[in-house]
Amino acid sequence: MAWWAWLIIWTVLVLGLFGMLALVGLRLWRKSRATLAALEELTEKVARLAENVEQLQPEQPTERAILTGYAEIARRHDIRRDRRSEYREDRRAARLARGKLLIRPDTVPTLRK
Repeated sequence: MAWWAWLIIWTVLVLGLFGMLALVGLRLWRKSRATLAALEELTEKVARLAENVEQLQPEQPTERAILTGYAEIARRHDIRRDRRSEYREDRRAARLARGKLLIRPDTVPTLRK
C-alpha cells in the first residue's frame, strides 16, 4: 500500500475519534445541565420545607408505650379493636340492606345506628 493510503486511513480514524469525542462531550454537557436544573429544583423544595419546619413538627410529643404502661396500652388497643369491629358490622349490615333492596325493593330494611 502506498504511504498516502495510510495517511488517509489515519486521518479518517482521527477525525472519527474527534467526532465521537465531540458527540460524547455534547451528550455529557446536556446531561450535566439537566442534572443541575434538577438539583436547583430540589434545592428550592428543600428551602420551602426548611421554612415550614416548625409547622411540620407535631405540637405534642408522642407518648412512649413503655412509659405509659401495659394496662393503658391494652385498654387503648381494646377500644380500637372494638371500634373496628363495630365498623365492620355496620358495613356488613349496609351491604345486606343493599342486597335485600336488590332482591325485594318493596321492603326497606332498617340500619342500626
